Parts: sequence; structure tokens; C-alpha cells
Amino acid sequence: MPQIDLHAEIARIRQLGSDFADLHNDIHSLPLTPGTETRRQLTEKILAVNGLVEQLTERLDTLDGSQYAAIPGSRPSLELLASMVHTAAIASSELATVLLENPLEAAAFPGPPADEAAVRAARHKKAAPKMAEHLTSAAHRLELAHTGCYYLATGITRDVIQHVEHSRATTAPKVTDRQAEVLARLSSGDGTLTDSGRMGVAKAVDHDRAAIHLATLNSLIKRRLVSVDTTTSRFTGQRLTVTSEGRHALARHQQSNQSARTPSALPQAVQQPTARRR
Repeated sequence: MPQIDLHAEIARIRQLGSDFADLHNDIHSLPLTPGTETRRQLTEKILAVNGLVEQLTERLDTLDGSQYAAIPGSRPSLELLASMVHTAAIASSELATVLLENPLEAAAFPGPPADEAAVRAARHKKAAPKMAEHLTSAAHRLELAHTGCYYLATGITRDVIQHVEHSRATTAPKVTDRQAEVLARLSSGDGTLTDSGRMGVAKAVDHDRAAIHLATLNSLIKRRLVSVDTTTSRFTGQRLTVTSEGRHALARHQQSNQSARTPSALPQAVQQPTARRR
């Protein structure tokens, strides 16, 4: 399964949303006067929408075949992306219908002389309402695609963040209550490790100058849950800092304790005992 840059994909989808918004605004400004100029502008917009449909399809192909497809919650996002491909393609089809309804200025078959101006005016009058109807539908579809892109970008971002947080919570090291206590104290402010100079006896304190049990601290340092700033001498004091792994371990411990303290729901019959009969 290919590993892709999901943040780059999110940025591309947001840009697609901006492009759909620009096209939506352009469609609203298109003249509804039938003729060659309208046909020319419609051709440009159809090509632009088809280009965005192609990009959406590429995003679907890339995301569905990447690591994102294994993240919980990715299926609704990919289904939304597929529906956006469909919506944008319908917008292109609606514009093509406007192009079809737009009377062309080319010459008709040879025949009896006719009032060309009157025929042209009648054709335009008949075509204008149909063109307006399909143009409005195309604009609506483009607006849906624009909104869908931003929903999709937000959804993918949420899925990735939740997946990373869940992975950290489930893979974080386990710590004891005493170790968690030290991590919590050091998380609220750096501690200090010093050497008294008497037979190399070390002493550790937190930011409030409260003593820290050395055996517990050493176990956290060994597991790289707490780091020691060795750029300074222990005689002057070395800073103690909780590492990112230490913070994850503390968060996991706190979540586990909270879950253990939360009582499970009791059956209604236990929660509300029946009153005695007199």
C-alpha cells in the first residue's frame, strides 16, 4: 500500500474547493444572450469543469489506494469524494446541455427566402429559458462540489488526527502510579538533578523544590520518558524534562485510571429498588 503525504492531499482538495467556487461565480456571470460569444464562453467553462472532474478522480484513486484507506472513518470520506466526482460531472453535462440549446449562427439548408432576423429572434426566444434552467442547475452542482471539497478536507484532517492520537494512546509505554506521579510533577515544570558533592550523592527536585524519589526517576530516565540536560554540570544542576513519550505514557495512565473509576451503568432495577408494599 503506497504511503502518500496526506497533508499535501488535503491541501490539493482545499484548492479544488476554491477552484469550484471560482467556476460557480463565473457561471453566474455568464451572459444568457444566445449566440457565438456565449458558445465560446461555455466551451471554456466545460473544459475547466472537466479538468476539475479529472483532478477529483485522481484524488479518489490516490487516496483509495493509500494508507488513508486503512484509517477508521475513511470510507465515508471516500464515498463523499466519489459523489463529488459524480456531481461535478453532472455540472459539466448541464453546461453541455446549455451549449446544445444555444442557437448557432451557421447557415441553414437552402430554401425559400425567409426573414432571417425574425427566425433568429424566435430561435433565441425559445432557447433562452432552457439555457437559463440548465445554467442554474450547473451552478448549483458546482456549489455542491465546492462545499463537498471543504467537508472532505475537514473530514480527512479529523480522521488523521484521531488516528494518530489513538495510535499514541494504545502504543504509549505503561507506567506505575508512582512513575505517573513523577511525570505529572515534571510535566507542570522542569525539575533539577544535582550532586551534593558528598560521595556523589544525587538529589532530584521538581519545580516546587519538592524531592523526587531517585529510583523512580532513574527508571523513567532509563526508559527515555524523562530527559536529563547533560550540557550542564550536576553540581550546578541538570534540568529534568518530560519527553514526548513520557507525556503519552502519562496521558495513557490517566485515561486508564479515569476509565477504571467510571462506574458501569447498573440495571434500572438495581438503580431504582422497588418500594416495599405496606
